[in-house]
Amino acid sequence: MTTLDGGFEDAAREAVLDEAEQHAREEVAPAVQEHAHGILEAYGREHDYDVSPIIAAGETRVERRKGRVVVRWGWPEPAIFFERGTVGHVVEAKNADVLSFIWEDPPDWVREEYEREGDGWRVFLPKVEVAGLPESRFIRDTLNWLEAQFA
Repeated sequence: MTTLDGGFEDAAREAVLDEAEQHAREEVAPAVQEHAHGILEAYGREHDYDVSPIIAAGETRVERRKGRVVVRWGWPEPAIFFERGTVGHVVEAKNADVLSFIWEDPPDWVREEYEREGDGWRVFLPKVEVAGLPESRFIRDTLNWLEAQFA
């Protein structure tokens, strides 16, 4: 009968975790980000939104915790509005007297009252009514895609 070293199980466990962590860093985490960002980019093209700030702020972490490898990814809070969509609503200036932004294709009254800047007109308004966002489902669809990869 063959006997194994007393530390064999611990060494084997660590070797498996090393492989899992490396696979998570090199394969899983980048694939998840690529898939989610691909959905966001297609959504941005379809709805004429600049999603690059959401993509740039995305973060992926691979951590080793108590005998397991954890992959976490996420985006800052505004991303949830793209994920779930929003209904039409009013945006009001909270920490300032006015909102200021570049309005690329404004109505005539904006073109007459404000000055052109860059690709549009720089406006200063106390509040604006926005139409809302359609849902992108980029997080849910990526989770479903990831689950299918391991099925």
